[in-house]
Amino acid sequence: MNKQRRDSSENQKSEISILALLIMSLFIGLIAGAGLDKSYILPIALISAVILISNRNKIANAVQPGKTPRQHIKSVENYYTWPKSGQFSCIIATVPYQQVLQQLAQENANNPDENPITKTHVLKAHLIIDNSNPFDSDVTHINIDGRTVYYLSHEEARSFRRRLHEKGVSNQIIICDAIISGNSEVNKEPFRYTVKLDIEPF
Repeated sequence: MNKQRRDSSENQKSEISILALLIMSLFIGLIAGAGLDKSYILPIALISAVILISNRNKIANAVQPGKTPRQHIKSVENYYTWPKSGQFSCIIATVPYQQVLQQLAQENANNPDENPITKTHVLKAHLIIDNSNPFDSDVTHINIDGRTVYYLSHEEARSFRRRLHEKGVSNQIIICDAIISGNSEVNKEPFRYTVKLDIEPF
């Protein structure tokens, strides 16, 4: 009984949709006839009806996108977390980004995630490979809290890509621990910040 009701409702829907398409084709014929000649109304309406009815499934899907079949999209892991060593042996000089590092250091002054050995606050660095640069395909920059703190040189970027290739990693953002440290050099030079990454030096 339920099956019969479903079938009848489906037939009713198809009849309604065909009727709507016939009305639409007649409307198209009237518009074309008004612009050209009245003798074209019926032929254009018939041609429009044939085209619309033959494509009624596509039209129905376009009108009712909620009923289109869902595509199963595989979730892609966009991040790769670099194995921790706790050595922070990769030290990068970030002279052009001293103000950014100062802001980051001040913002994280009360960060409870402190390294017990270095007595500095551990942050998360994102190493991002930019394949969209038309001038240099090896561009790689380092972000901390969404702010760029360093761009790898050409040789550093190529070395880093080789390292990723050895690990079978591609098209992913690399995450590693980082600490921001500052010191004042001799000869009364200004206070400088550096970033130390928990990754092997480039």
